[in-house]
Amino acid sequence: MVEKDSVGNLNRKLSMRAKLGYGTIGLGTIANTMLATWQTFFYTAFCGIDIGVAGLIVSVGTIVAAFTAPVWGYISDRMYSTGFGRRFGRRRATLLLTMPGQFIFMLLQFVPGLPVAVYAVANLLYWVFNGGYSTVQYVLPSEMSDNSSQRAQLVGVNQISTAIASIALATANTFLFVVWGDKNWTTYFNLALIYNIIMAIFTVIGIFTIEERPYDLTTDFSKVDSVAGEKVPLAKRIVLIVWNYISTFSVREFRNYLGMYLSEVLFRNVRGAILTYFLIFVLGLNSSQVSLQSGISFAVGIALVAFFMWLNTKIGSSKSYRVGAGEAIVVFLLMFGLAQIHEQIGQTATIIAWIVLALALNFGITGVVNATDFAYSFIPDVDEMLTGKRREGQFASVNSTIDNIFMAIEKIAITSILSMGGFVSGAESQPPQVISLLTNIFCFLPILFCLLGIFFSFRVNLNEKNRVMLAAEIARLRNGGSMADVDPATKALVEELTGFPYEKCWGNNRVVNFSARLKGSSEKIHQEASVH
Repeated sequence: MVEKDSVGNLNRKLSMRAKLGYGTIGLGTIANTMLATWQTFFYTAFCGIDIGVAGLIVSVGTIVAAFTAPVWGYISDRMYSTGFGRRFGRRRATLLLTMPGQFIFMLLQFVPGLPVAVYAVANLLYWVFNGGYSTVQYVLPSEMSDNSSQRAQLVGVNQISTAIASIALATANTFLFVVWGDKNWTTYFNLALIYNIIMAIFTVIGIFTIEERPYDLTTDFSKVDSVAGEKVPLAKRIVLIVWNYISTFSVREFRNYLGMYLSEVLFRNVRGAILTYFLIFVLGLNSSQVSLQSGISFAVGIALVAFFMWLNTKIGSSKSYRVGAGEAIVVFLLMFGLAQIHEQIGQTATIIAWIVLALALNFGITGVVNATDFAYSFIPDVDEMLTGKRREGQFASVNSTIDNIFMAIEKIAITSILSMGGFVSGAESQPPQVISLLTNIFCFLPILFCLLGIFFSFRVNLNEKNRVMLAAEIARLRNGGSMADVDPATKALVEELTGFPYEKCWGNNRVVNFSARLKGSSEKIHQEASVH
């Protein structure tokens, strides 16, 4: 594959085909949504597994998988080093590698009567392969465009497609639970099979329609990974994987962003982990009603994405985050009130009230997710200013690791607390103390995380003005501009965002390779790192 100029192409308007192609990656998450919604429930209801053990199985798998995410990020960034990657593209090739494992190991988890060890291994391997899929999903807005408005649209497309996947799952589940019943294990297995087939189809469509950065100096890591052009031995390659993962934290703006992102992840994961139990055992709804309200909520969420795409461009991602998180806090307080009075108002009124509150909560969820994803799409730009390379996959692996580790910790903590609190696996109702515990966890823990997110949002410095300045400086250096010609305002901004002296940026450091030989002439290094 020949090198080509990526700057002009990446600033152009993306075709609708490319945007919809990225959307199919989000649609493919329908299988993962199925697993996240019903996995623990299936383990406890049909496999006879204690809730504490079920939580441990899910958590250990995601923790181990978290440590494979850096491997996926490292491999995906460097896939152009292989003939397979140069033929299909570095992100497309990664997607091709992940599909078979996700398909097989998810299905195994919806077959009852297997040894507990089989469920544990299947869950672990599923999340290992899913790590590669989620890595690509994270990186594509930054990978496909340097244009701010195009990235905002891609972030919105991802949210919309993920919401559509959830709506489709909820709608189909509502119908199929009625037809097949929600008391039979075969219903859940058939649903898992259907959604896995859908995931595979959409992933293939995405592979043929998404766009990627070309094979050029910013995506060629061969010179920075090796010293004097020698072949990198396996032992050093393993060390470099760890080094590249850790080195992402050297970027100051990324550290600031992580506080906001982590709060968002914890907020959503707590809600997701408890939602089914809260609706069934606290509010007294059944499986089909749970699926119905989820579908309605996500449908409204699609419309809200457009609003927050607009709001991000008007007031910035940090302020948009605070709008969404503040609204979510109010809704969770109202949900706590509903839990106290649902028996007095009856099931019909409870269902209506819950749907209204779920719709309202979607405003907050959409706001924090859209704002966080939009802020993230510019982190690789800061890293390029520091390293001269495009490491989208490496930063995505950090997000994936955080997702998996904290999801696992939350599941262990929540299921352990419920188990100690008297939760009865397989029962159609729970003791009063468990009802109270479920209510408090579902309503008040997300509020705490929303408040933390609001705090960290004040520390993120990438606003629209700063992004324009940073992009202009990167473009200047890509085109061979001298670092000596930087203006004082841009220099100060670069140092604020990267946390490094300006003279140590644009590849004049050991961020990518701990054994890099830094030459005495920094200008020579900068010129070698530039893309012409």
